[in-house]
Amino acid sequence: MSSGSTDGGDSPRLVTPRGRFPHLRMAGDLVFVSGTSSRRPDNTIAGVEVDEMGTTAVDAGVQTTEVLRNIERILNTVGLDRTDLVDATVFLVSMNDFGDYNRAWAEFFDDPAFPDCVAPARTTVAVHQLPHPHLVIEVKATALRRPGTVEEGQREEGQ
Repeated sequence: MSSGSTDGGDSPRLVTPRGRFPHLRMAGDLVFVSGTSSRRPDNTIAGVEVDEMGTTAVDAGVQTTEVLRNIERILNTVGLDRTDLVDATVFLVSMNDFGDYNRAWAEFFDDPAFPDCVAPARTTVAVHQLPHPHLVIEVKATALRRPGTVEEGQREEGQ
């Protein structure tokens, strides 16, 4: 599938990768999702507001939710969803955002629409910066493919 395909989420397409890398790679039953941000298909960034004076406010909770939705949209392209996630590495620009990020993470994985969902194992680290100054969080994730969820021949998404 191409990165411009309809994915069934509330976005008509996936975000185009900024560089030569796929949204995901598969190795056996493991699905590796590349580092994902809160960037939208139109290149705006969720959780960023600029007021009439030009002051920028960034909401780490909103960005976290959008990052997780973007990961789920990517997983949906190969028949997976949040319940298939087994591990995540989270990169925060500031540990001062940990509380907002942690609340948004819990809300996402406690969604009543997914009653059997168990949040993946998680490591959170602080980084100096991300590729855009308005990005405060990036997540790379690993999912476990259940038998029969991906058609033979589908191995990469987004190149």
